Amino acid sequence: MSSVYYAKVIVTHGTFEDYRRQLLQLAGPGIDVGVLQVGVHEALVRPHLLRHIRARNPGTPLDGLLRNAGANRIDWIKEEEVYTLYMQRIEEDLDPKADIPAPDAVGGRAWHHKATNIQAAWTALGGPDAIDWQGVRVGQLDTGYTQHKAWGHGQPGGTWLLQDLCKTIMHQQLPVGWATLAVQAGAGVDTMPVGGLFQGHGTRIGTTISGHGEDAGFVFHGAAPRVPHVVVRITDSVAINGRQDEFAEGLDYLVDVAKVDVVNVSLGVYPPVVAPVMRQALANAYAKGVIVVCAAGNHVDPVVPPASLPETIAVGAVTWQSLPWHGSSFGPEVDFSAPGAVISKVMAVRTGIGSVIKGTGNGTSYATAITTGGAALWLRCWGPQIAANYGRTGKRVEAFRQAAIASCRKPPGWQPQPFGAGIIDIGRLCTEADIALPVIL
Repeated sequence: MSSVYYAKVIVTHGTFEDYRRQLLQLAGPGIDVGVLQVGVHEALVRPHLLRHIRARNPGTPLDGLLRNAGANRIDWIKEEEVYTLYMQRIEEDLDPKADIPAPDAVGGRAWHHKATNIQAAWTALGGPDAIDWQGVRVGQLDTGYTQHKAWGHGQPGGTWLLQDLCKTIMHQQLPVGWATLAVQAGAGVDTMPVGGLFQGHGTRIGTTISGHGEDAGFVFHGAAPRVPHVVVRITDSVAINGRQDEFAEGLDYLVDVAKVDVVNVSLGVYPPVVAPVMRQALANAYAKGVIVVCAAGNHVDPVVPPASLPETIAVGAVTWQSLPWHGSSFGPEVDFSAPGAVISKVMAVRTGIGSVIKGTGNGTSYATAITTGGAALWLRCWGPQIAANYGRTGKRVEAFRQAAIASCRKPPGWQPQPFGAGIIDIGRLCTEADIALPVIL
């Protein structure tokens, strides 16, 4: 466990957006400033931001700086307590999000497309509305899916979710004699349990991969529009410490039965205790050339499993300013970063067919979904060469890793050790053969 301390600040006057603005004055330019609200008056400030503020303001104790910004009280807590507060927060108690949309000059609501140069990849395949995926499939381990027009439900032509292959794997985990849970919906459907922190997570992340729709004049595209998509529901939470058996069973199913090419894992294990079954399932996927793309983690410093394991592609998150997002986990395991802050999202509904595309989401979950779409585009653009050069073996995984790293752009002041090689350029990954097809011995 980490011995690094976070600041838990108590702010009783004003909003946490006001407090963030005051911290921004202390931090200056060049760093994404944000706090994680965990209670009505409580928020967390991460260690890397604390170090930056202290370095920018020598001679003043850190407690004084945080109080001058508007904190009434500061408690110093360890990472284990941070995780507990993060998982137990009640969204209804928190201030409304004050995400600042990206300017039109950098892409506006679709800034992440411009940031990853993804239009060049789409153009190479006939445009985002006309891609023939020629057998490429993506899989997703998550909270399941709900029906939404951005997934083709209720639309001419229907959904590209392969619903006959979607599946629910949720084992009962209660001691003998305890009352059992209600029967889980099958076929990968997200039941969106009332009071759950992560209702609709699978839909938000899944449509960031393969979505295609429109709402109120805004045209929404996932990174790999309409790519055939299999969702396996294994959890109601992004934390899967107690769902590692389901993870392993679900990943084996996607690899060996659904025959997907890429698997999105916007989930994590913290504390980072990995069960042997998780390692075995990842080894199986890697040996069969399935690219498993994983979120580095949110709001705790170390990269969480499965992203921290060598068989996976680990992705951090950046903002539209090309700064590492303040909530992204970081460390040497991160391969590269992708957009993961203020990302346009669909709104999941418990019953019926959703149609609303509204608001934004933050997290390495979104960066992972964009990368998963990029991997699907890479496989589609270079399919014959990939098959000839690497086969369906671990070489294919390493080829994608090296190609994605080689594509990356490095903003000024980029820190490669914690946040990877840079920001993935999906356009270059899909149009430049010298980058896309590395030699793998």
